[in-house]
Amino acid sequence: MTDNTNPASQPDRAVEAGRGALFIGFAKGFFMVAGFLQRVLLARVVSPAEYGTFSVVNNAISTVNNTMVQGTIQSVSKFTAEDDARAGAVQRAGLKMQAVLGVAVALGFVLAAPLVASFVKAPEHVPLFRLVAAIPLVYAFYAVFVGTANGLRKFHIQAGFDVGFSTAKTILLLAGAVLGRMLGHGVAGAFAGFIAAAVIILLVAGRTVGMGPGEHRFPAPRLVTFMGGVVLYTLLLNLALNYDLLLLRRFAGAALPGAPADALAGAYEAVRNLALLPYQALLVVTFVVFPLVSRTTFAENREATAAYVRQTLRYALILGAALAVVLSARPAALLAVIYPAAYGAGATALPILAAGIVALALLSIACSIVTASGRPDIAIELVAWTLAVGSALAFAIVPGATPGPAMLTAAATATALGMLAGLGAALLYLWRRFAALPPLGSVLRVGLAAGLAVGLGRILPGSGKIAGLFAMAASGIVFAAALLVAREFGPTDREKLGKILKVGRRK
Repeated sequence: MTDNTNPASQPDRAVEAGRGALFIGFAKGFFMVAGFLQRVLLARVVSPAEYGTFSVVNNAISTVNNTMVQGTIQSVSKFTAEDDARAGAVQRAGLKMQAVLGVAVALGFVLAAPLVASFVKAPEHVPLFRLVAAIPLVYAFYAVFVGTANGLRKFHIQAGFDVGFSTAKTILLLAGAVLGRMLGHGVAGAFAGFIAAAVIILLVAGRTVGMGPGEHRFPAPRLVTFMGGVVLYTLLLNLALNYDLLLLRRFAGAALPGAPADALAGAYEAVRNLALLPYQALLVVTFVVFPLVSRTTFAENREATAAYVRQTLRYALILGAALAVVLSARPAALLAVIYPAAYGAGATALPILAAGIVALALLSIACSIVTASGRPDIAIELVAWTLAVGSALAFAIVPGATPGPAMLTAAATATALGMLAGLGAALLYLWRRFAALPPLGSVLRVGLAAGLAVGLGRILPGSGKIAGLFAMAASGIVFAAALLVAREFGPTDREKLGKILKVGRRK
């Protein structure tokens, strides 16, 4: 077992953690970029209706799959990291657990396929919902090997899995879509490629990580018990990321026949792919702030905790707003550059959803702070509130909207308002618990800079793709310049950024 109490070992652990952050950060960035390109390219391989079908089915299974993967990785990693000598025992317990849990989840999704398809008003997609049940089954076992690598601090191996799987999935999914479309089943072909990539990475992970020594035993129920505390929040967060598309397909399906409803869902998914970029970019903040807040709250250092809360939310707001500004300056031109013309119906919805996603990203960071301070139950309640408000608003305003751009805008509005409601509740809790909020002056300056930058992008002359790209770039520059002029991002901030970059280069 590694000696974590020896002071001489702490610098090595710090360097190891820094290298791990770089490996995992790069891999997650690669994963996000590959996923974005994968969806953009798929939209050019299949029809808008097929793209909508793929997106609806994929979002439904992703909610289940991501929850299982994250819970499994965290559980296996935690008990492995506590004692390297029992890594093999924890791994075997994890595989035993998934032989029951993974199979049960996959079988449950197969049996629930008619109910899920009925909910989204797409009974014709039942075979696809049953097909994708294989994905969480394969991932369940794969996550055990990833958790082992993470717990043993073999971050380069974990990063290699992310990069390798992202590459294999992109190639095989697109190839499957092309071959499947030739046979009249483009969506099924895409999912077949997805499943093939998952099987391949499972075999690679099993061979790379291998099986640990067999002399120790570890009770599988301990993994299940720990997962229980992680799964509910993770499930709710994944629902918050995916529920709006599923509800939109339900409302569109009630007003339109199958293919047009799928096409409308495809147009909304194109908007979601862009609007989610601020959330994905800010994910790294949660990895950084969690251990810092855990340490300061454990030490009952209220002042330091409040400072972390204020500055973390401030920097996240600046970065999220910068990305939202670029997405909002010329949404129609941006969609036209990235997607075929048929996906342009969501141009009005994009700025609204982008603002909501920034709120969700800040909410996620706030929930990470709350969880790190020892109150995961509050984090669960905050995300549940977000879902409740967004869903209620969606049922209230989306069904009455005319199918087309108006319905997409209504769906984005309901979703964004739900996310803002969740963020408001989170900020209220942070104020009561830590007496800390993002500085009001910063919020006002960032808001004014964003409004100025987006307004400029909208009034610049030209309406084509080139003019649109120029307007987006100009908006980004104006936003940054406004923050500098207002001294929102001043010398102290630039000094901190320089130190971070220096540390990263040394590591």
